[in-house]
Amino acid sequence: MRVPVGDVELHVHDEGAGRPLILLHGGPGLDGSVFFPGMDPLGREGWRLLAIDHRGNGRSDAGDPARWTVARMADDVEAVIDALALERPVVLGWSFGSFVAQAHILRHQTAAAYVLMGTVAEPGALREISARLAAFEPAHLRAQVTASWELEPHVQTPDQCRQLIADQLPFHLADPCSPLVDALTEADHIVYRPEVLRHFAAGGDYGLVDERAELARARSRVLVLSGAHDRTTPPESARELAEILPLGEETVIADAAHMMLYEQPEATLAALRAFLARV
Repeated sequence: MRVPVGDVELHVHDEGAGRPLILLHGGPGLDGSVFFPGMDPLGREGWRLLAIDHRGNGRSDAGDPARWTVARMADDVEAVIDALALERPVVLGWSFGSFVAQAHILRHQTAAAYVLMGTVAEPGALREISARLAAFEPAHLRAQVTASWELEPHVQTPDQCRQLIADQLPFHLADPCSPLVDALTEADHIVYRPEVLRHFAAGGDYGLVDERAELARARSRVLVLSGAHDRTTPPESARELAEILPLGEETVIADAAHMMLYEQPEATLAALRAFLARV
């Protein structure tokens, strides 16, 4: 489905029926297909899953690169809600998508509730990735994973982007040598947009702004969902966010890292179901 949001049209994957659950993907430079098949069960349980490709990402229009900002993407989410006349939607953002969801809370706060999955409270947590890379185990994968992060501000082609993500995957899993590395690498449905990854990676903070003071005044119900072993968006920073938000709550998924939806699908979906049933 194509949804106009002013200057561009966004691609929105529309699956299931019922109350709307808006899904905001990570990356950037990826697309909404990263949620599938992981989220498919919710689409069979009374939720209409609407996975938005952010502007410039996936199958959405690029528009003016000057408008590739987290704030503009949050405004795009609001435009989709308006265009589709969605009632009582829940917004779920994963990784970079959680930064967009945070911005939507600050700029609009029109969703009935929010889920911030694999998130952090402020940009400093992202800048500490270099230290976590230096200590990454197993050592034989350290150079590969470090090189993948260093390439992000310079990646040029979709194939390079695909390989970069594949090389980086061990860092995003609790078990870096898990067979899940190969299983996720073999996914061929993602449309990679290297220009968007370059744009956001150049500054090192991926567009995230420290707005903890503003979030402390939010009045939305928010689930902060983390993997216990997440090296990318560490649960310690996510916990700070859950504590700041007046109606925030935290769930930590054991034996999972940044890819919790695929590492521990049953536990992740159970946490989502429990929260969604109350909002």
